Amino acid sequence: MPGQETGHTGEAPPGDLPWSAYIAHFRERCGGWAALADELIRRAAGVVEVPSDPGSVEKGLRRLAQREHKPGRDYGRWMLRFFGVPPDAERWARWIAQYHSRFADLPSSLRLAQLRRWDQPPASESRLAAWIDVGVASVLSRQGDDAGCRQRLERAASGAAHAGPACELEVMLFSAFFATNEGRRDRSEALFDACDARLADPALSREDRLCYRARLLVQRAYHRTKPLRGESADLLGAVALFEQIETDDELPFVCFRRAAGLAYCHWQLGDVDRGVALARAAARHAGDGGLVRFRVMALNLLSRMAPEP
Repeated sequence: MPGQETGHTGEAPPGDLPWSAYIAHFRERCGGWAALADELIRRAAGVVEVPSDPGSVEKGLRRLAQREHKPGRDYGRWMLRFFGVPPDAERWARWIAQYHSRFADLPSSLRLAQLRRWDQPPASESRLAAWIDVGVASVLSRQGDDAGCRQRLERAASGAAHAGPACELEVMLFSAFFATNEGRRDRSEALFDACDARLADPALSREDRLCYRARLLVQRAYHRTKPLRGESADLLGAVALFEQIETDDELPFVCFRRAAGLAYCHWQLGDVDRGVALARAAARHAGDGGLVRFRVMALNLLSRMAPEP
């Protein structure tokens, strides 16, 4: 429904993910310490050399649960390899990293503080690390730390495939944004093509596909509305791209991106009335999703089109 955001239920995100909470999740799912130890032995059989004595494994797991944010060592590696991460932890790691989430509306200092709490074991030793890295890179970019951003982005790129296609898209789109800002548009276009291919991955949810496709089309359109020096804007080409954004009333971000892009283009093409109507629609969609910074963007655009007398 409008007003709800993909992947967000309205509850506050957990402060962090210590080993105690990580182990508790799987212990409860398995039915106790002994059952968890037995299941780890079963899953690891023939893959790695885990002690065959359930009592020894249980002791190792109990010790791991007490390590909080220290490196997980053998038992941490085994648990992450054979059990993965709790779904809620993955959901929140994505939410605090994605550009199109409401978390990105927060001041950069608060975003960075929250990301730092996840930037430690077990999350930093798991496939969630790439999400945290790209989230930190985004904050550092906003703070003007290009060197730190680039370093984090490289780390995110190295682990994105392990985190899944949504993370790969997040990293590639941000990398393309960074390259565009540096004037390396050939690099950006190559990344756009890679994103097109990744969007076909069947592992992507429909919501992820629509959100990331909208972002991709917006970034492609930017190259047409803001050409390099000596080149001419291609507003009609940008309109064609924005019109390819598939709308869905349950995804206000996607609806906002389409309306805002078309509003700008039609305004620049001389159709002020249509531009104003679309800018108002963009502000409404952003408000429906609780997307504060995007609503501000739409209202700023509207004020430029129809300034107060």
